[in-house]
Amino acid sequence: MRINSLVDATELEKEVAVLSPEESHHLARVLRVQSGQEITLFDGRGGVAEGTVETVSKTAVEVRIFNHWKVPKPGVEIDLIQAVPKPDRWELVLQKAVELGATSIRPVLSQHTEFKPNPKKQERWNKIVLNAAQQCEVRWLPALRPLETFDSVFPMLGNYDLVLIGSLYEGAKPFREVPMSGKKRVALLIGPEGDFSEAEVRAAVEAGAIPVSFGDRILRTETAAIFGLSVLAYQLL
Repeated sequence: MRINSLVDATELEKEVAVLSPEESHHLARVLRVQSGQEITLFDGRGGVAEGTVETVSKTAVEVRIFNHWKVPKPGVEIDLIQAVPKPDRWELVLQKAVELGATSIRPVLSQHTEFKPNPKKQERWNKIVLNAAQQCEVRWLPALRPLETFDSVFPMLGNYDLVLIGSLYEGAKPFREVPMSGKKRVALLIGPEGDFSEAEVRAAVEAGAIPVSFGDRILRTETAAIFGLSVLAYQLL
């Protein structure tokens, strides 16, 4: 089994890296790593190292590094801006967004959002993103932004080369009709279970977004996110 563990960047500069108590506990009690076992460390900012486990305890796992390198930052930025759906669906979106190459994830509250803000959820969401990055060997950890209102993102849409918003309303075009070649910073806006309101879509379009459809079927919000990110990954990555 390939094991990837997140560490502070300063630890990658040492001969022997010491993992955090939380990560050490996970390796020792859940994965049951043993001395002599090889493991990969990464700092979430492109730094990667290979090492061998020297000591194991539930509070501190030490790894002797024998090789390290730097992975370049992704050449294309893909930001997922999504109205938070129900918890199980949102957690699936977080996981798949990491797998499909999203570099930033922005949860938002829209008119039809049913999610009730809860500060404790942010910590769980961060863990889901981290676990997905570890499993998929994503070396640049996607940025999970704090929860914000949908209209608060409108002023920043002009910073992207391309902004797409999933829409069930008239005027939305298929993904294949949107020119994507050469785009380096892209945003994908996905609504909640009840979709964005027509007024919200109109406001996003006025801010620079292009409304896109997902074909003849009405997709669940988590499927729409996965569909859209898959298209962007195919076209841009």
